[in-house]
Amino acid sequence: MIWLLSILAFVVIFSALILIHEFGHFYVARRCGIKVEEFGLGMPPRLWGWRPKKSETLYSFNAIPFGGFVRLYGEDVTDKKAVQSKRSFVSKKPWQKLLVVTAGVLMNFLLAWLLLVLGFTIGMQPLLVTPDDVYSAIDAGVVKVAPGIVVKTPGENDAGFEAGDLLLAVNGKKIIWGDEVANLADGEKVTFLLERRGSLVEVVGVNDLQKPFFASYDLLPLPQLVVKDAPSVLQVKGLRPGEVIGPIEGKRIYNTAALEEVLVSMQLQETFSQPEANDDLAGMAGVVVSMVLPGGTAETAGLLAGDEIVSINGVEVRDIKALSQALTAEILEGKAVYKVRRGQSEIEYYLQKDAEGTVGVMLAELVRLENYGLSVYARSVPHSILAIEDVNYPLGQAMLEAFKEIGRLSVLTAHAFVDVFRSIFTRLSVPEGVAGPVGIAQMTFVFVQEGVMSLIRFTALLSMSLAIINILPFPGLDGGRFFLILIPALLGKKINPRWEAMVHVFGFLLLMLLLLFVTFNDLARLFG
Repeated sequence: MIWLLSILAFVVIFSALILIHEFGHFYVARRCGIKVEEFGLGMPPRLWGWRPKKSETLYSFNAIPFGGFVRLYGEDVTDKKAVQSKRSFVSKKPWQKLLVVTAGVLMNFLLAWLLLVLGFTIGMQPLLVTPDDVYSAIDAGVVKVAPGIVVKTPGENDAGFEAGDLLLAVNGKKIIWGDEVANLADGEKVTFLLERRGSLVEVVGVNDLQKPFFASYDLLPLPQLVVKDAPSVLQVKGLRPGEVIGPIEGKRIYNTAALEEVLVSMQLQETFSQPEANDDLAGMAGVVVSMVLPGGTAETAGLLAGDEIVSINGVEVRDIKALSQALTAEILEGKAVYKVRRGQSEIEYYLQKDAEGTVGVMLAELVRLENYGLSVYARSVPHSILAIEDVNYPLGQAMLEAFKEIGRLSVLTAHAFVDVFRSIFTRLSVPEGVAGPVGIAQMTFVFVQEGVMSLIRFTALLSMSLAIINILPFPGLDGGRFFLILIPALLGKKINPRWEAMVHVFGFLLLMLLLLFVTFNDLARLFG
């Protein structure tokens, strides 16, 4: 039943967004005196049409149940008869044509804004799009997290788990991302080490692939900075080698930029020389082992977190760029050679690769803050998302917040769209997180399950994305048509009608190819 509801929601949302977009073109065209020949629900072939009395517009219902279209008289710039008519699109003044072209985009922006105002007034989850959004929400207490994998509810396999249990180890193997549990064999006897209300507890059971031990919260990888080297003055302030940098002066530290900001506020100018005005505080200083994964050959051999990489497979590793070359260098009998620096010593490890070609380490960039005598590296640590609180505002503030979010997300969406083009044309790959119709349908299924407010937030983001994509200056889109109208008007010259038509056709075909490519990528992920 939920699948049918999700399919219906997807069709309704997708069609509504396009129809609202087309209605913008329809309404402004009518106001400018342009003849609208057809307003279609769905895409051709036409199944049924109706023309009201004294109306020049045919309202049609079409076979493909997605979106809609508006057909304006005189859109075909090669139609000589239309060019001579005062009711045609092509005969109108440039400012009128620009209004018609941008009206659909403005309607999508308006819809997105109204939906966000509604959501912020009633109360909905915040728009967490970038890592900084997530960090800010955590600091504000809107997103509540806990380190590690936390049990949300006990499963059908009644082994004695309780809600709130923190998973520490399984069969003596430290649990980090949960793969250690997912890879257990069916029927295998297992012993879990848990932390329960401050005490260590052991739970013993038999793994049953049909009856899970527990359901856990969704995981969020959060960066932590670890101190590699620090002068004594900073060690006094809690920045000691080997330790994770916790909150400093009440501020969580997620990256070196945040760390630098706090260090500046600690007023250490007399202790360390400060940089020139345009100097960069942070400098890349090498590559370091950020984490040794349990059960890997690196752990068995004795590698430690914090070991600085000197070379891998005989290739010197001075920076993160050299890492890829080093990891793909020729190895001897399946063994990778890691030379590391630990303190004043250099040690070589001959590590056997596993079936996946790994040795069980995670590597990170070592960053040195020269002006503070401090070097740090980042590691990614799983955190359970315990709750995401709703945010709500009074109507006036909700209107302002919705406007801010539209502006901020519009810039991010435009950059993302440019990145999609760059990735497809340079690497023939679709960036992670980019979805076509199939991917959007999958997301609709998720948001239908989460409730009405999640669906409203999702629809607002889709409407805004549709507006941004359409206004980009690309042939075949509204933005492309906008510039093909604006530029000749500014230059005082007309574009050859046949050339303009060819540009639009080329742009449309290219967009269809991109859509097919993204859809194929969606299907590959779905059935991957």
